[in-house]
Amino acid sequence: MLKSLRSASHSLFIKILFGAIILSFCLWGVGDIFKNYSASRTVISVAKSKVSADTFIREYHSEKQRIRNDSKTPLTNEEMRKIDVKGIVVDNIVNRLVFEQSIGRLGILVPKKSIIGLIQALPDFQVDGVFSERVYENVLKRSGIGEAGFLAQIKNNLEQMQLFHPINTSYRIPAFIKEQIAKEFEAEKTLLVLKLSPNDMKVEQNPSNDEVKQYFEINKDQYEIPERRDLSVLIIDYQALAGDALEIDPAEVESRFQQTKHLFIQPETRDFERFSFERKEDADKAWNMLNSGASSNVVKKKFAIQADIVRGIRLSDLPEQFGKDLFELTLNKTSSVCSSGGQFYIYRLIKVNTSKMQDENEIKLKIKEEIRNERLNAPEFYGKIKAIKNKIDDGFGSGKSIDEIAKETGLKVIELKSFAKDSQEMTKIVKDEAARNEMIQASFDIGENQATQIIESKEDDSVSYVAYVRKIEKSEVPQLEKIIGKVKDDYITRNKEKEAEKMARDITNNGDEAATDVKKRKGVRVYKLSKKDLIMAVQRNEMKGDVTKILLDIPNPDILFNVMSTTRKGEAVSYKLPDGGQIVVAIQDVSVGVSASDEMRKIFSNHVDAGASRDIMAVAMNAMKQPLDIEINKDVIGELIQSSDKADENG
Repeated sequence: MLKSLRSASHSLFIKILFGAIILSFCLWGVGDIFKNYSASRTVISVAKSKVSADTFIREYHSEKQRIRNDSKTPLTNEEMRKIDVKGIVVDNIVNRLVFEQSIGRLGILVPKKSIIGLIQALPDFQVDGVFSERVYENVLKRSGIGEAGFLAQIKNNLEQMQLFHPINTSYRIPAFIKEQIAKEFEAEKTLLVLKLSPNDMKVEQNPSNDEVKQYFEINKDQYEIPERRDLSVLIIDYQALAGDALEIDPAEVESRFQQTKHLFIQPETRDFERFSFERKEDADKAWNMLNSGASSNVVKKKFAIQADIVRGIRLSDLPEQFGKDLFELTLNKTSSVCSSGGQFYIYRLIKVNTSKMQDENEIKLKIKEEIRNERLNAPEFYGKIKAIKNKIDDGFGSGKSIDEIAKETGLKVIELKSFAKDSQEMTKIVKDEAARNEMIQASFDIGENQATQIIESKEDDSVSYVAYVRKIEKSEVPQLEKIIGKVKDDYITRNKEKEAEKMARDITNNGDEAATDVKKRKGVRVYKLSKKDLIMAVQRNEMKGDVTKILLDIPNPDILFNVMSTTRKGEAVSYKLPDGGQIVVAIQDVSVGVSASDEMRKIFSNHVDAGASRDIMAVAMNAMKQPLDIEINKDVIGELIQSSDKADENG
């Protein structure tokens, strides 16, 4: 298990997992804003684990901050209220405690040595593929948590991965269920599509002044001009400061290449065809057929199964004895029957990929970058950078202006006029999104003639930044008289949208009569297609029949697929269009598929296996919750949140 976790450390899932961990260390804390409550008062309990009011409100505040940071544009208080932050935090806490209880009950352990090995393999702590202790220490220093706390967080997440890994990797939908669903995928459905555009809605075009004024008062937030600031950004470019030290002699690169080229040899890998069975008797019969010369297609047809192609497997990826057995196979020979998670498997070797060296030019580029980073990280240069940073800190501390500091250090300064949080100018200066968000937030947390702390790039360890606030323009809402034309147009548009929403709601609330209601309307378009047609169109770009036309009306295939999967004959559903209108889709008729074609089985097998783990995870979570006593004090949580939100809105 730990080998598979370590080898997966470069996957997108692992990056997201550990990125979330590191990010969580950087979130702000929050003071005691609920003075009327005891910090130790329990608000959530799962079995013997308890969460206090203090802990809950800190996590609630952190989640709100995370949502604001992730948003591309600043969120108003009204927009934040529409997000169920309370529900997110409660679910997160309950699930975390359920994980802890289940991990303890199953006796799952992760050795510290394995945790350290995995951390050293993470790209976040590497320079040119090699673990950098300096980068590791800098990340921990910026996060404000010690190594012991960081290791504890990693251990906790690895325990959770061990808990769910067998569920994700071993779950398979039985073949007879796949067959029935595949038939449904080939069933042709008649869809009625009705678009309700705001422009077609008849509403009052000349609202009264009182109506416009009332609309303006309710929606003031959307007309607010955000706070703006004049900023000066000081750029500490380590490479520019290094100068000639970064000029690398090709002879040095060649020498290191000759010494280390053996490290860049890609190991031998193999590709296998994997047959999966639910019964051992079937697996044994299939093994005899394959070893008697039967083809893969004959075996798959005989047992109504699909075979996965597993590519690029290295010997080190597999358990010792199992890997030895597979790598001793010759081409087109099969392994013995093996089992995992209630399934039985046979592997057939279909290709051997011999070991080879990576491209020489690419290796030398990596070596050159490695030498460059070594020089940047050398103690003498690191000391020079530290001295400059100290000079910057001391300069601001003694009251010097950013212009004076830039002149003394020779660093570059870029000016940003009337900069708002949602402005894009900072993107050109700070390429690293995480550092950019930190810069913007820090710049709006200080007053005029003040500077932020030195902010390190999270992606490029050769650059840092400081922002200095020269001027602040406070946020304001324009007087109604100055924008009355826009407010009046918005009022009319919103009324049109409400009318479209009401019409769509009236139709879709008619239950089994909804399709009949849609058919009576003007402008209804009729399409006939199956979910198979839709999958073929998306996966293979094979546009046939009405699928091409309906994708012009409903350009999001995921929404269309969901409508076809969840809406019954006679029913209708609706969703909002980007222009504020509504689209209503009804199922008028369904021609049930008699049998599933071989083509559909192949397409559907991959499709349904990809979604199976998501479905089973929800079932697994419910199963783990069943034996546990879970209590949530909703009244206290509601009061805590009300107090917290009020404090935030009051500044």
